[in-house]
Amino acid sequence: MLDSGLDAEFCREVLQRTAQQFPEVKIIITAMDGSQKWLHEVMQFNVQAVVPRDSDAETFVLALNAVARGMMFLPGDWLNSTELESRDIKALSARQREILQMLAAGESNKQIGRALNISTGTVKAHLESLYRRLDVKNRTQAAMMLNESN
Repeated sequence: MLDSGLDAEFCREVLQRTAQQFPEVKIIITAMDGSQKWLHEVMQFNVQAVVPRDSDAETFVLALNAVARGMMFLPGDWLNSTELESRDIKALSARQREILQMLAAGESNKQIGRALNISTGTVKAHLESLYRRLDVKNRTQAAMMLNESN
């Protein structure tokens, strides 16, 4: 959990390092408000939830439960004021986009793991996260989304 009220550059650095070094970590941010640009930026770093800082305990529990089930949690009134699209390829992390491109090129989990020097289990975890984020069920649908976005 990260409070966006901290120094903006520090938050960005923590998010970027966490996303790169621990892509399986699910990040929750507390914030006072969020612009479209800010929400889009933080979503690139595996942020799964943004909870208004002044929320009650019940809202925090809802966010934690949503993230634990692999879902995202964002304040409805912030979403209504933005054009954030969870299925947007640009909203994926750099690692997720890299894996998606390799997947679309027809590489197996084993080939992807070797190329990126990660285990096949880690590749599978990335793919599951990627599928949830893109709201697709399999490799074919994910590859089709990438092709449609190009």
